[in-house]
Amino acid sequence: MHCLERFDAALGLRPVDRPPIFYQHLGAAKWILQHTKLTMRNGFEDPEVFAKLSLASHELFGFDNVMAGWGDLLVESQAHGLQWKFPERDFYPRPAQYLDMSKVDEVRSVDPMKDHYWSVPLRAASMMQEKVGREVKVFGCLNAPTLIASEVVGMENLLMGEYTSPDAVLKLAGTITESCKAYGEHVAKIGLDTVFMDSSSAGMDLNPLDACEKFDLTFQKSLIESFRSKGVGIVLHNDSQQPYLDEQMALRPAAMHFHLKNVIMNDVFDKMRGKMCVFAGIDHQELLFQKTPAEVSTEVRRIMTAWGNAPGFVMAPGCELPYKTPIENLNALKEATGDHPSK
Repeated sequence: MHCLERFDAALGLRPVDRPPIFYQHLGAAKWILQHTKLTMRNGFEDPEVFAKLSLASHELFGFDNVMAGWGDLLVESQAHGLQWKFPERDFYPRPAQYLDMSKVDEVRSVDPMKDHYWSVPLRAASMMQEKVGREVKVFGCLNAPTLIASEVVGMENLLMGEYTSPDAVLKLAGTITESCKAYGEHVAKIGLDTVFMDSSSAGMDLNPLDACEKFDLTFQKSLIESFRSKGVGIVLHNDSQQPYLDEQMALRPAAMHFHLKNVIMNDVFDKMRGKMCVFAGIDHQELLFQKTPAEVSTEVRRIMTAWGNAPGFVMAPGCELPYKTPIENLNALKEATGDHPSK
């Protein structure tokens, strides 16, 4: 099987020759930047540079996909009123000034293709789909509306607003949802059928369940249904320390991606096995970044033994790989995953 066949089979709960390995954002970026001699800063401006950087991840690391999205939360937030700044070193931009809650009524939905920065990953996605999309899975990339809203006005301000100005919070998230639906229309036209969506705001560590359902999950549900109607599935990523996985499963995404350190692995596997594709997030912060290849291999085998031979399993880092993640650890991840028998 080639990479695209492998990923599509896993998402469809069909047999694979080996579990696919998922690559997120621009993980382990140091080696990509060294290899290409390009800059992230130029990637935010130029779709061709963006595409070259993203494609280089596949060339260097050999995972089964590329992703048309990095720096995405800031990109989407600046389109809705966040002021950002680029650091002196070549890295992701940072918030410079959040939008005041009193100005939320002024925020309008955005056509991503008409935004200077948000259009870049979309145009790059089209280039990547044309170049490698027949053999390598190209993922779109988006953040859940409430997570974007938290970066537009600031997380603390958003959470306070849920109690002091709930209508303003709902209006902001609703406006952003319309922009995200427009993103779905564009990726469908490009030919992508799967979008990775960060929904890490959906956790008990940020909101009690009733507030999460009102201010967050309702907008995720709207997006999942909108994308599905266009033939696009959403992989919900949630690396919250206390994720609401049951409630998100009920939204019927194409797959769930979570950090294994934040859940009881065997319980979650038993709940999802045979019902939904699982992107099992191995520890990327300590294990992949700081431990040895032998330790990586041991943990991969432990995880995959717990899953068994059932279809619908994807090996993945818990979140974006740290900047200097050792390549030998990524090789160990690939080799140990490839050694696992699959059905």
